[in-house]
Formats: sequence, C-alpha cells, structure tokens
Amino acid sequence: MPEKRMKFLAAVIFLGHLALGACECADDRIGANLAELQAMPDPVVFGEVPVSTVKTIDVTLENRGTATVFLHALAVTENEADFSLSVPEEIVFPQAIPPGNRVIFTVRYHPQDYPADDRGTVHITSTDKDAPEYDLLCKGTAVEPILLVKPVPVDFGSVRVMSTEPATLSVEHTGSSPDPVTISAITLTDDGDGDFEIQDAADTPLILNPGDDTKIHLSYTPQLVDDSDEGTLRIESDAESQKIMDVPLLGSSHAPRIEVSTTALNFGTVSQGANPTLPFSIKSTGNDPLTITELRLTDTGSQKFVFNPLTITDPISPLDEVEVRVTYIADDMGDDDGALMIRHDDPLQSSVFVQLHGRTPSPDVDIRPDNLTIRIAHDSHQQTADIKIFNVGDEDLSVNGMDFSNPDGSFEIVSEPVWPATVGQGSIPAGPFETVQVKFEKYTQTADDECSLTFYTNDPDEGTVVVTVIGSYTP
Repeated sequence: MPEKRMKFLAAVIFLGHLALGACECADDRIGANLAELQAMPDPVVFGEVPVSTVKTIDVTLENRGTATVFLHALAVTENEADFSLSVPEEIVFPQAIPPGNRVIFTVRYHPQDYPADDRGTVHITSTDKDAPEYDLLCKGTAVEPILLVKPVPVDFGSVRVMSTEPATLSVEHTGSSPDPVTISAITLTDDGDGDFEIQDAADTPLILNPGDDTKIHLSYTPQLVDDSDEGTLRIESDAESQKIMDVPLLGSSHAPRIEVSTTALNFGTVSQGANPTLPFSIKSTGNDPLTITELRLTDTGSQKFVFNPLTITDPISPLDEVEVRVTYIADDMGDDDGALMIRHDDPLQSSVFVQLHGRTPSPDVDIRPDNLTIRIAHDSHQQTADIKIFNVGDEDLSVNGMDFSNPDGSFEIVSEPVWPATVGQGSIPAGPFETVQVKFEKYTQTADDECSLTFYTNDPDEGTVVVTVIGSYTP
C-alpha cells in the first residue's frame, strides 16, 4: 500500500477514536449490564392493559456478588405519566444489600391513552461495579377499556394537616362491549392509616349499561406531616380484563410544627434581688412557617417572672428558631412557681407550657407538736407540756408574736420567749428552737377543754400557725 494512503487511514482511525471518546462523556456511568445486582424481571413487561387500569409488577434486586452493594436511588426517568414506583417504607437510601440478600419494589403501569405501545425507564443508582447507574426497561400496551376510570391515579396534591381535600372519581362504561357491566364492590384496601375516605358512592352491586357512569366521592385528611402518602381504592367488576381495578390514591401534607428546647426553667436558689435570666428557644420543625399567637404567664402561677420578647409577630420559617429570655424577679423570700404559655398554629399540638421555678433563701417554720392532748386523772390535777418552734429553712425565722385563746380557763402559759423571737437555721430535734410551756389544770370532770396558740412568723408559706391543745380530766 502506498505510504500516503496508509497515513490517511491512520488519520481516519485516530479521528474515529477521538469521536468515540467524545460520545462517551454523558452516559459513561450507565451500564448495559449489572454485575453484582440482578433485576428480576428485566425488562418489566406488562402486556396489554386497558386504559385507566393499573397493573403492578414486583421487581426484585438481588445481590449475587461477594460484597455488599448499596442502593442509592430508584426513580422513573422516562414516561412518568404511564409508569410509577411504590417503594416500601423499610427501604431507606442508601440501602445496604449484603451478598445473597434482596430488596423488592413495585412498578405500576397506568396507561393514559390508547392504542399505544408505552415504554418507560426505572433508573437504578447503586454501587454495582459495572453499572453504578442502570436503566430498567418497562413496557406495556394500552388497549381500549370497557370501564374508563378517571383520573388514575387520584392525586390530592399537598394538603395542610387536619384539613380535608375532596376528589371525585368517575367510572364510565365506554360501550366497547355491548354487554352491561356489574360493579360488585367499591372499597378502600389501603386507607393510608385513615387519611383517605370514601365520602359517597353508589350502592353495590351496580349495573352500568353502555354510556352509563357513576361517581365516587373521596377525601384526603392527613393526620401527620407526610411527604408521600398513599392509599388504594379497589373497584371489582365483571368487565373483561378489569375484574379488579386498584386505583392509587396519592397525597402529601404540610403543617407548621413547634418544638421548644426545654419545657422547664429552674432558676434554683438565688439571692434576694439577684434577678437571674435563663433562655429557651422556640423552633419551627414543620414544613410550613410557625405562627406564635400568644406568649403569657398563666394566671394561676407566680407572676415573679418576665420574658422577652413579649410577642413574636413574624412567622418562624421552617428550621429557624427564636430565643426567649425569662428573668426571675427575686424580690421576696420563698418559692415561686409559674408557667409561660405559648399559643401557636401547630394543628397537632395544643398550647405549650414552659414550667418556671425559682426561690430565694427563706425560713421554714415547723412547730412540734402542732396539736396536743393532755390527759390527767384521779389525784393528778395539772400537767405541763412543751411546744417547740423549729426552723428547717435556710434563712433565720422571726416569730413576731403569739396570741393565746383560753375560753375554758383551764390552761395557762407557764413560759414563753420574748417576742419577737429569732430561731436560727437547724433541724429536728437538734434545734435550735424556742419553747412555749403550757399548763392544763382541772378539778372537775371534762373531756374537751381547749385552748389555741397562734404564732405569727415571717415564713412566706406559713405566716400564721395555730396549735390546738385539748385537755381532759377523769376523777
């Protein structure tokens, strides 16, 4: 061969290699054949299916290799109008498929127009070594139906949680067969955990002659936020190739959702006048903005707390949060318990309460005994008893005075402290304590003589303490 011709052929071959290399840039990850994974069936062939009828085929992906394969995604990438997927909830991407294991998903064929040879593609993304991306071919032939069901699927769109969206499904006898059709049952075989309902439908059995139709009124009321809600309406009839028609019901839901970083703020024990501040946050975790309609302290709790901001006027966008700062006004002694109420528009939760607690050092009066019975008999005509005043708090107790009521004249205060009296912090029975001694004296029979001692203290919870003494004498 002449040298010039050989150089020309070499140049053509070289250019051909360049052209082939240029064509492989877009689809070089899509493999012609899977290596470790095997799809069954492959292709997915539905055969003849009447328009408005849904036919389903389960597809198994089995790992026949020696290493774990991770399934990253499944999606219909061609002809989404006629083909769709149903992926079980237990498949969570990336889904590990160990050697010898499998996952199963469902391909649905719901042809829209006839006559037609429909083709679709399920795109499989995984760590399969030969085909990290693989197109699973789906084929079906749309034919004329006897019963035309519209729409298929029934898509309610996106609905706010706890709101109701209606839809109407029609079933028409097309006349492609001259014989009447009997619809024997209209039922929900999957109500989406109660989200889908049949509001109204004709009684069955129902006979449709050519040209007749019937309406089925449905509703979708999502109970929870769900990106993909599914149900199934089943129509059973004696129509050829349409004896069982499963109509997919689709919907998604949206709503605001509230979360608080804590439901309790405990300021602990603080010095009087310290006025400490603690924060908490209100977070919007739904897929709608969260509106806070009211922030306020409950009427039954302590009002010794103030919060900032007083109102949240702007809606909180999803995943955003707002900080609220609560200050404890510690201007007197004792415990303070209150609650901050948060009203909002989360449809799944009532008002949220943040419990508030704080205290300052305070006395805690404890008088032993707090009620006393003195019994005397025969030659014993009098007896004395000690009443001790303890302080089990963490601040000095001041007893400002005592009133003595002795309506029967049988009792007498033998000794008492000089009022006001101060009782230091202590314990029972070790003390310290102050003592009041009372005497009962009687010479005639009695069973219920009575006196009372009323003590006035600076205990914020027990400013007044009454001790009752009962005396009895038996000759």
